[in-house]
Amino acid sequence: MVKWFVSGLSALFVFVLDRLSKVWILKKLSISGTIKITNFLNIVHVMNKGGLWGVGRHSHRSGFFFIVVSFIAIAVVLALIKRLNERDYLSSCAFGFILGGGIGNLFDRFVYGSVIDFIDLHLGDLHWPAFNFADTFIVIGIIMLLIFYRPQSKKG
Repeated sequence: MVKWFVSGLSALFVFVLDRLSKVWILKKLSISGTIKITNFLNIVHVMNKGGLWGVGRHSHRSGFFFIVVSFIAIAVVLALIKRLNERDYLSSCAFGFILGGGIGNLFDRFVYGSVIDFIDLHLGDLHWPAFNFADTFIVIGIIMLLIFYRPQSKKG
């Protein structure tokens, strides 16, 4: 039960942080609006109909595709949590980060028809595609898994 608690709490933390940040963006910034923070960071308001880095954003069918992919990814993460050692706290947290991020972006797709992205990192005129906290925690979770995840071996 501990692995489910840690994963669930991590997922809830990411989902709430993601929702609060996106609600703030919706209230404070019009679509395509920009707030300059530093020489390399802006807060923007982008509605991303595609996937990671906007891939597929121009396709009329991409919304359904990314919803299906999100459900599959969430199911895979839940199956992997089930297979975790009960006291593998770091992997449980990592999977929770991925789960919370996936649910956060899936929520956007259902409610808004696209994902709200707002973090714009850039170097001069070179911009990394905008992203959000859900994306950030998915990447953090993946990095944590690459470092800490050790699948439970089957005995017998």
